[in-house]
Amino acid sequence: MKRRVDLIDLFSDLVVGADDPRRLAERTLEVVMSLSNGRSGAVFTCRDSGDGVDLFASRGIDQAVLDAVPAVWDALADSLRQGQTVYVGDRETERRISLPASDRSGPASFAVVPVFEDETLVALLYVDSAEPHFCDTHDLERLGKFSRIIAKAVTESVAPAEAGRTSEAWQAYLERTPVEDMEREKLLLLLNRNEWNIARVARLMGVTRRTIYLRLQRYGIPRERVPKTRLRPASA
Repeated sequence: MKRRVDLIDLFSDLVVGADDPRRLAERTLEVVMSLSNGRSGAVFTCRDSGDGVDLFASRGIDQAVLDAVPAVWDALADSLRQGQTVYVGDRETERRISLPASDRSGPASFAVVPVFEDETLVALLYVDSAEPHFCDTHDLERLGKFSRIIAKAVTESVAPAEAGRTSEAWQAYLERTPVEDMEREKLLLLLNRNEWNIARVARLMGVTRRTIYLRLQRYGIPRERVPKTRLRPASA
């Protein structure tokens, strides 16, 4: 019941934030990550020239994501333009895409969903997991249903797409992201990676559990409750 209430709150936030396109995209990512128990999520806009993608909004991403999505685009742009979702169930065994080497903190699996406005591909919705094979067919279909919200956010945004190639994307992202938002994303990343074990995340961050609870409240993060059988060893 708690999870249902949390998701209702998140969907309510989407409506409240609808006047800010980028914030709408970010809140949509929060819902998507909650539904899929995702590690991180992002929206990338497709350049009008068709030669690449640029970061538009994100939650909990790292350099591994900024490397992976352009690699997917380079290898499978035609499939994405045809409306096909790209699902990498295990990046260690993926052969269609030349993915950069990733350390253990990177995603084990991910999905890239094409987002259309009318018949034009305008963006890519990305979500990943620290576990392999985190999605089934039903999950991928559910992810696709969020494409209308993402399309609305992207097409109504008055801000230009982030300039520059992939090598510049991370720097541009850091420059435009407030410190508080970075702290929020770091907390979400650690919580998702450690199956929402509050005590473990507190130890990793060198703070008390009370501090974690206060930050959850400050950043408006609904608490995820995970059965103890799913808890895994800590990862920094």
